[in-house]
Amino acid sequence: MGIPTDGRSSSSSAETLPSAPLKYLLPAARVGVYVYQTLAVAEELENSSNKSPEAEVMQRLDNLLLFPPSFITSSDPTVTRGDPYNLPPLLGEIAMQQQKQKERKQQSVEVGMAPQFFEVGELMGERRQWNRLVKAEKEREEKSDLRRALNIYTTNLNFNPSKYKFSGTKEEKSIMIRNDKLPTAKEVIRSDLDARDLYRNALQTALDDAKAEYLYQKKQNNFDTSDLVELLKDACKAIDKWFSFIPDEDIHEALEAVKREQMT
Repeated sequence: MGIPTDGRSSSSSAETLPSAPLKYLLPAARVGVYVYQTLAVAEELENSSNKSPEAEVMQRLDNLLLFPPSFITSSDPTVTRGDPYNLPPLLGEIAMQQQKQKERKQQSVEVGMAPQFFEVGELMGERRQWNRLVKAEKEREEKSDLRRALNIYTTNLNFNPSKYKFSGTKEEKSIMIRNDKLPTAKEVIRSDLDARDLYRNALQTALDDAKAEYLYQKKQNNFDTSDLVELLKDACKAIDKWFSFIPDEDIHEALEAVKREQMT
């Protein structure tokens, strides 16, 4: 397994990184191990001295790319998406609007009654959009064990809404504070989740492309591994980026657990 770590396991930085218990990370750890194992087999084929692909290596690639293992066991937790409104339609939107009004008062932000009235309608639209997105993602998860494995972790993350680590320089932070553009904790959380989903999508695309390339090369007289290896390297880069949001000690614990699973 080659998922790199970047030394962020100190107590000060670990406190600012959102995380979830080990059981939620295990499916994603299995994905990471699988990606690197597949690359290793492809590179073994690439470095083969024989002109024609070795049957045993090809069989292993068949098993990995055409019949990938399940990344989720019956004992694993499920994807968890709570309703951000927590109440029935309209009541939930009114409660959310009241919470926003409370936050504005705490920040000394004054708005008129008309904007507050229309805000409930906007929140109703946002709720409908949220429900559509959730339904679409559930349908994608049913078609992709890999996607569901990574979503199990991201949908069960525990964020500290009152604390986050600003990754820019002191000068950048000062400028943003002066211009009243320092992002809120909620904006940082949304950006964090969007980035994780971006790398998840990149991983899935790279693996889908690798499978297509492998099937194409199997039909050729001379099997060329170069594009296949590059696509699998892209998959490794994507899963590395996805794991870069997770505390190092959590990654290590999850990988050790997966290694123990494979030995039994």
